[in-house]
Amino acid sequence: MPARFAYSLNGENYSGTFASRDLALAAALHAAQDPMNLAPPQTIYVGRRAEADPHAAGHAKTILREMAWQAHDEVGASATNYLNKLSDEAIRELDLSLEQVLYDWLRKHELLPTYFKVEGISEHPVPSGPSIGMKTTGQREVNQVGQARDGN
Repeated sequence: MPARFAYSLNGENYSGTFASRDLALAAALHAAQDPMNLAPPQTIYVGRRAEADPHAAGHAKTILREMAWQAHDEVGASATNYLNKLSDEAIRELDLSLEQVLYDWLRKHELLPTYFKVEGISEHPVPSGPSIGMKTTGQREVNQVGQARDGN
């Protein structure tokens, strides 16, 4: 899976899925210039998205333990050795099968995580835009008090 990147204007809330860090940075710079921002950011953050683990793996021992307890509750001491002393290979096999079933179920019901972690974060200053009324003719903005603009 190709690396995907996201940006943040506050260092905490990340958004977007971009193919490269540069594309995420460009989108962040555009978002930072939005005139609707009441407090435009001075720094933007770009990081690599690390998709969240849905935690579908590693449940075999828990399920086997619960099955054994239910059997014991149902029939008593005669079920004491039920599902006891299983080989590591048998537990790994069940883990893999359960993981596949859980992934399939999560996908079918559109329950896979939509959240993500952000790693490899870089900070970028937001360049200041031109001010209203700023001269772009190369003329000096500030002149000496009492000095004529023509240098006399």
